[in-house]
Amino acid sequence: MGVVHRGRGGELRADVAHPRERQDRQYRYRAGDREQRVLVSAYLLVSRSAEYETRLQSLLGERLAVIPGEFLTFGPDSVVSRVAGSPRIALLGPVLNYEETRGLVEALTAKHPDLGLIVVREQRSDLEDWVDELALHAVLSPDAGDDTTIRLLDRLAEWLVENGRAIASDFDAPAALEIDEEILGVLDVGLESGVDSSAPVPEEPEPEPRPEPEPEPEAPAWEFPPLDAGTPTEAIAVVAPKGGQGKTTIAINLATGLAEVAPNSVVLVDADLQFGDITAALALSPARTIVDAVADAAADELVLKTTLTHHEDGFFVVASAPSPELGDQVSPRALAQLIDRLRSAFRYVIIDTTPGLGEHTLITLEHVTDAVFVTVMGVPSLRAMRTEFELLTRLALMPGNRHIVVNQTDKNSGLTTKDVESILGAPVDFEVPKSSAVLLASNRGVPLIHDDVRDPAAKAIRSIVLRIAPEAFPKRSRIQRRRRSNEPE
Repeated sequence: MGVVHRGRGGELRADVAHPRERQDRQYRYRAGDREQRVLVSAYLLVSRSAEYETRLQSLLGERLAVIPGEFLTFGPDSVVSRVAGSPRIALLGPVLNYEETRGLVEALTAKHPDLGLIVVREQRSDLEDWVDELALHAVLSPDAGDDTTIRLLDRLAEWLVENGRAIASDFDAPAALEIDEEILGVLDVGLESGVDSSAPVPEEPEPEPRPEPEPEPEAPAWEFPPLDAGTPTEAIAVVAPKGGQGKTTIAINLATGLAEVAPNSVVLVDADLQFGDITAALALSPARTIVDAVADAAADELVLKTTLTHHEDGFFVVASAPSPELGDQVSPRALAQLIDRLRSAFRYVIIDTTPGLGEHTLITLEHVTDAVFVTVMGVPSLRAMRTEFELLTRLALMPGNRHIVVNQTDKNSGLTTKDVESILGAPVDFEVPKSSAVLLASNRGVPLIHDDVRDPAAKAIRSIVLRIAPEAFPKRSRIQRRRRSNEPE
């Protein structure tokens, strides 16, 4: 049921519902065919994260009004116009980029100069710029525990009261069906004399006391570590002239080895957009793929990180497109932008490319610091790689650091290392012997260098890792424990 007030401009209705059914106070103003929903609460959240919205509503209940960040598509004014009354504290984020946040800060403070502003954003290298350039009162991590969140809100509320920007009662839960004259004035709605506004208003049940916050859980082992300012980042393309050269195996184990020295700061991108199989080789079930990682929303680092799949060996994976048709939607330019974004957040970015020198592979080579070229000991493959080298040299696309890997070497192939170098026209950097352990590790979904550390192929791949990161010596006890934990019971 509800109490309806009719005015000159239309109809102002206060909807009555149990607090469990309506967490925020919402009033609807109708004028003709247009309906405007007016939010009246002490706290305001503008966010694109439904998960964070649900969590904050469970903490603040009807004291919180929520405006979905999707309204920012039409500009910050479209958000501010939905806010009536005088919210005291606004939380902006997560999943809002800098320009959106700046626009909101300017629009909200213009209308509510006494408003307390909190940006909800994880700690990262550019956060200091946000604090310096925006008129914010506090920064809150989206992963902060309930107790931490409440403490910060209470401290800011106390500061606003002490500085005359609010009164303590502003932060109380709003009374049921309370419609003050300020709201009516904003809406330019006057009450007609023929309406009895003194009718008794049904009382809303007292809200249940908020349960004591649970202890803040320990951070997960795979939490994204901050990338210190000035830390060099490296992007490494793994390239092969044809399929079946072992390129993906090299890429997976390279990411695994580098994750030992930069835990959770290594990301492996499956850029084989037609038939990438990194997630299959690692027994992963990704919720999102590279199609999501190159979407416009992923320009925000927080959104981008939600598209990654974590591997227990301490690195992340950008899964390949789920179908060739979807893979065709990933443009070369979008792939290049993805590499650059990942380099701003991770110490090492490894890209497993599409075989050959297609447009996606060429643009990848423009955005990397290193390239690992993989071939097998077959004359057709060796000649194809030499052709690649000649083309990349003419196009000035050969990365500054080039590493040549001859994979699946076999004494019975009829070729020597000298023969291989003669065909390639370049010296060989690494030889990885043919080994059944490679297939066994792949079938079990375990990186080779952590599955059988003594295997000759594993040792050879480890030498590739050491060339890029000399500190990446294997820790045998840890590796062997991982190996046993992955063995079938």
